[in-house]
Amino acid sequence: MRLATFQPRPGVHCETSTLRNMLHHAGADISEPMLFGLGRGIDVQYWDGPEPGRTAPMLTGRIGPAELSRNACAALGAELRESRAPDGEAARAEAVKLLEAGHVVGVSVDIFHLDYFSSRSHFSAHCIAVYGLDGSLAHVVDTGQQGGAQTLPEESLRRARASDEGFLPSPHWQMYVERLPDRLLADTDAVLREQIWSAVRDTAGRMSRDHGPRRGLGALRTLAAEIAEWGETLADARESVPGVGRFWRFAGTGGANFRTLYRDFLHEARQRTGDAALDPLVEGFGEVRRRWEEATDLLMGYPGNDERGRRVLGTVAGLLAETAEAEQGLYERLFAVAAERAGEAE
Repeated sequence: MRLATFQPRPGVHCETSTLRNMLHHAGADISEPMLFGLGRGIDVQYWDGPEPGRTAPMLTGRIGPAELSRNACAALGAELRESRAPDGEAARAEAVKLLEAGHVVGVSVDIFHLDYFSSRSHFSAHCIAVYGLDGSLAHVVDTGQQGGAQTLPEESLRRARASDEGFLPSPHWQMYVERLPDRLLADTDAVLREQIWSAVRDTAGRMSRDHGPRRGLGALRTLAAEIAEWGETLADARESVPGVGRFWRFAGTGGANFRTLYRDFLHEARQRTGDAALDPLVEGFGEVRRRWEEATDLLMGYPGNDERGRRVLGTVAGLLAETAEAEQGLYERLFAVAAERAGEAE
């Protein structure tokens, strides 16, 4: 079973790319940054490594898996359905049934088992869109970085879906969009304009508040306070520290990719609303993105625990602390603007 009219829409982030493919096939062409913004997707979360002291902490720059899709679909009035099958056979049967009904199916996978993925690490908080299963091959869409539309053995997809290893596994989980409201199909632009300010207000308000040392900007400050000592506290820091940088850059778990998406969302919001108050905030998120990229470059080039390496980690710590303060100011300004605009629209 393969959706004959499906047109792949690769993106830069796995869940928003998957959601965009589901919505586009259902009839609504919405950009990935807009979905990220309406999904209230930006965040920072700090997770201890599976072996503290041996493996580096995990940092994510977004809210939890599937939360973004739920938020975006609620804003759009789209009916999102989720399910978790008891085993691989049931998961495949459910996916085939949905494909036969004309739906693109979003599934959670462990990248270790995807044939086209170069990473040899287990990471299960990844999402792809399935648009065909024919008994031996699976047809999926991943991010543009991973080649977009891909074909792989169904057995590889089965293993990827069943995995309970790696970060935040969700074996046999899937989602699809059951239906879209008539108004979204008839006047997508009007629906988006109506939802922009409340989405900005909610996100900026949440990010402005203190959520402790593991969530929000408190998580970024925690990392900034700890990272200068990684050369001493992490086993084999010469390998693990650059590995964190590579993961931030290529797996997208760091802040730069998500701050880029949010900047692009604000830029599109500026175009749709015509509100010039967003101009300096778009520029501000561009500068935040630059800091995240610089920190990632430094981690990827970490030379080891010598004097130069200590200076590198000290510089990264300073950049992350500056980034936390810059983001705090941006969210506070965004909240002030969005609360006024959202109030006017209500």
